[in-house]
Amino acid sequence: MSEAAPPLTPKQIFTELSVRLTGFDRAELAGTGMIDTYYDTLLRIIGEREAGQLFRYAAEALAADRQTGDGESDAALKTKVIENPRFAPIAVSLIKLWYLGSWYPLAGDYRDENGSTADDVEHVVSAQGYREGLVWTAAGAHPMGAKPPGFGSWSEPPTLIS
Repeated sequence: MSEAAPPLTPKQIFTELSVRLTGFDRAELAGTGMIDTYYDTLLRIIGEREAGQLFRYAAEALAADRQTGDGESDAALKTKVIENPRFAPIAVSLIKLWYLGSWYPLAGDYRDENGSTADDVEHVVSAQGYREGLVWTAAGAHPMGAKPPGFGSWSEPPTLIS
């Protein structure tokens, strides 16, 4: 008889949710150095109670893969989080956060229903967030003014990730 896997921590759920929302794996997200910053940003903006609900729904969706490894959690995650009117705006803002390094305010309907915080305004989370935005990797480019690729690199086309 196999033992049940230990429950995931909220930060592990956040990371796994981010993996599914961005299409980048855990190592790539960890390599940005932004997991803790983005996790803290989310908690500050939507509050620990709302984040707890998001993580509960996400954990339920992700549990299928932890038990069977058959990829069934993608459909469950789509239903429980991505298409859920309560959590869809959060998912959209998280995707933008990971790709662009900026927080974009939650949709007006979400804010009307759930309230908002003073931090729920468009802002660059940190200089590192800009430099480590997934958009640069996805485009095969480098952030303007940061992480220069080297002299003469402008003469070569971007290298796309596979």
